[in-house]
Amino acid sequence: MTKFGHFLAGLSVLSLAGFADCQIIIGEYFNATFNQQYFHQVSSSTPVTYFYRRTSSESSAVRVTVSSTAASEEDPILVIIKRQRSVLSWQIPLLLEERYRYCTTSRTLCPMSNYEPSEGQSSARNGLFRALNGEEFFVEILTRSNKPIAFSLLTMVYPQFQQTGTNASFKLTTSPAEPQYIQYNMPPGVDRFLVKLSSNPLNGDGGDLCSYLSVQSCRCPVGDLDADLRLDGRYQTVTTQGAIEVTRNDFNGSFYIVVLVKPHDRDCEDAQNMFALMRYRRRGSHSAVPNQQSRTKTVLITVVGSLAQEGYILATLLPIGLFMLFFVVSLVLLQTSCRGWNTIICGDAANIWLPTKEGTWAMARAFERSVTGRTIPSMWDPTNYKKSHILSMVRRLRPNSGAFNTADQKLTILPDGQARMETVAEQNESSTDDGPVSVNLTSIVDLVDTYAPTSSNDTLLRMSNFNKISSKKLTQTSSEYSCTLMVVFLFYSLPVFQLVLTHQALLLVTGNEDLCFYNFSCANRVGILSDFNHIISNIGYVLLGILFLVIVRRRAMYTAKLRLKVADIDDYGIPSQLGLFYGMGLALVMEGFMSACYHVCPSYNNFQFDTSFMYLIAGLLILKLYHGRHPDILPRSYVAYMLFAGFIFVALVGVVSKNRIYWIVFSVFHGLTTIAIGLQLFFVGYLELGTTAFLASWKIYRCSRCRCPDVPWSRVILASLITLINLGFVIAGPLLRPWDFATHLLFILQGNLIVYAGFYATMKIINKEEKISRATCLYFLLGTPAWLVGMYYFTHSLSNWEVSAAVSREGNKECFFFNFYDEHDVWHMLSAFGLFFTFMMLLTLDDDLATVSREKISVF
Repeated sequence: MTKFGHFLAGLSVLSLAGFADCQIIIGEYFNATFNQQYFHQVSSSTPVTYFYRRTSSESSAVRVTVSSTAASEEDPILVIIKRQRSVLSWQIPLLLEERYRYCTTSRTLCPMSNYEPSEGQSSARNGLFRALNGEEFFVEILTRSNKPIAFSLLTMVYPQFQQTGTNASFKLTTSPAEPQYIQYNMPPGVDRFLVKLSSNPLNGDGGDLCSYLSVQSCRCPVGDLDADLRLDGRYQTVTTQGAIEVTRNDFNGSFYIVVLVKPHDRDCEDAQNMFALMRYRRRGSHSAVPNQQSRTKTVLITVVGSLAQEGYILATLLPIGLFMLFFVVSLVLLQTSCRGWNTIICGDAANIWLPTKEGTWAMARAFERSVTGRTIPSMWDPTNYKKSHILSMVRRLRPNSGAFNTADQKLTILPDGQARMETVAEQNESSTDDGPVSVNLTSIVDLVDTYAPTSSNDTLLRMSNFNKISSKKLTQTSSEYSCTLMVVFLFYSLPVFQLVLTHQALLLVTGNEDLCFYNFSCANRVGILSDFNHIISNIGYVLLGILFLVIVRRRAMYTAKLRLKVADIDDYGIPSQLGLFYGMGLALVMEGFMSACYHVCPSYNNFQFDTSFMYLIAGLLILKLYHGRHPDILPRSYVAYMLFAGFIFVALVGVVSKNRIYWIVFSVFHGLTTIAIGLQLFFVGYLELGTTAFLASWKIYRCSRCRCPDVPWSRVILASLITLINLGFVIAGPLLRPWDFATHLLFILQGNLIVYAGFYATMKIINKEEKISRATCLYFLLGTPAWLVGMYYFTHSLSNWEVSAAVSREGNKECFFFNFYDEHDVWHMLSAFGLFFTFMMLLTLDDDLATVSREKISVF
């Protein structure tokens, strides 16, 4: 024994002073051997000391295992390991969280090479000293019990403590009282690594037990117990799998991988339910639990090299380049010059040139035809409005009832496109060669009458029956949607940015990776963003939303130019109400920003950031589709957004409560609302459903010998389809609860949108007076596969904030696209295309009616 060994032995003897009235107690002393198990007894009068000495080995470590079934909480034994620069101690039985008792404990001694050098001693000199002199340490077993307590001691050399290689894998067996950790040295040439843990819950080795996976710096002491593990590095709770990304800069080339089983599974259960957590705390007890010796788990640790920096750059530029290419190609296909775009953006309608047949590519003209090949009159050609222009003027100027003398009256069309009624004498006095054009009413009154409804019993409603509000007021109401949405987004997004960045910073500072519900098997960190791939994949929403806004702006300026040439343009076609389209484009851009914010740190606390604008988009689509044939039914923007806010609030309460009773109450309300909407769809235009108007309509109905109004069969089908699909959600929701409540509400909106859009398209096909353009069909053919494939990837649940973080990781999957993106990233990209093509399909759906008088457009 060296002088240092004798010195430590003397200290160990003196440390026993005071155990028996300050008397010095001389216990048993053994020169112990590694890998040999010792069985002895210890009492207050006979402490036991073991001396070990080993030569230094950079790739091995020492593991000490002590067991005693005779020790109790009243008479425990204390294990003290004294080393040159540290002291490690614990008691048996080991009591964890004041409840769980373990009689067998095992600890790995931190290699002396990883202790930081003391002041004035360089690390190289300190390492050379240890290599030459090896290591000596003592294991002391003490107790205050007067009765002998039997125990066993086994000190082993861990030969494969240090691992290296880009695809290293090894197994570890651990328990709450027997934590395991190994050292991994990063090989040169690779800067990013993914540490993966996996276990099989079916092989009987505790594969689904709740445990910790931790990555820590290579310095001593090591936090390998529950209380110490969360003080350094990064950690996460796991059941069957987990993953932590490590970079060379974070850990200076080497790190510890620590695995520890929890004494219970509560931390891996549904801890997100605050009400369940409160109930557990109320009934919780601090009384000791019987021995937990069966909680032993075997895991497989794999360390693989991650994507290099060049791969990060390429993968990041991929979606940006893809969407930018689509952006540029789309602008080129619009056949608008740079000067034209400058005029459009600046809003100079007077200097805009409308598209002409001669200036349009043959391919573009081909898409302006119907599916069957019939020609669709160009909506930008003012001559296509000429005949209807005169007729609409006559209708506006003609008295509402009775006849007027057409023999001495003429319709005078002024140079500015306006019209007035004049007598023959008045017209002769004011007429000049360059003056206004006059048309004899005798020749056109009969033509006007031919476009009027042929019978008072005709049950087919026309657009003119609904369009009672002036176009100026409708345009003003529509434009409020985009302006109000911008204000909502600004006030909503600023605290969102602050919150998610705070959560991200908290994760980086504390190392607690249970704060954010990433797909940790495919979470690529860039800068302070731990999951950059799920953020950059939202770029499609932003770019395609801006592209749609540009297209809507172009159409708005063309419409303004056309209005200068066709004064009564508002009497033709489906009301464009471009303000709603602006709102849809802005909502798509905002969805990109909010989805990116959500994915900075997705969790139970911020799930509504990702779904709020999804509700808005679905709601605006439904509103625009229904508003197309019912122009006067357009609520003010603040009313619509208040309704969407109600959806978000209902979803919030449903997610927080997780209560079946809440599902039932909501389903009852949903069912009653469905009945009301079904009646509205069935009787709109035929029977007023307001309180006062309904009573008046009921009196008319009763006085008409109880005959219901002649409602067309299409109304019956639409009301039935809407009612059936919503009743399906009403029944399936509380019974099956197939998804979280927020997604349930979103699917309700999407289901109603799909049903009404399908009905709308079918009615256009059936109606012989209407045509669907090839451009609309092209957008449908492009959008459908994007939606179908995107929804396929969306159903891959890679993470789930409704459950605990550990259970959420069970669904994590590795990157499969450029080794950088996972299924949810692909969903982001495809759904961006799907939404854009859906918007374009809706924008061009009724272009065939642009030059048709509203008195000839059917309502359905």
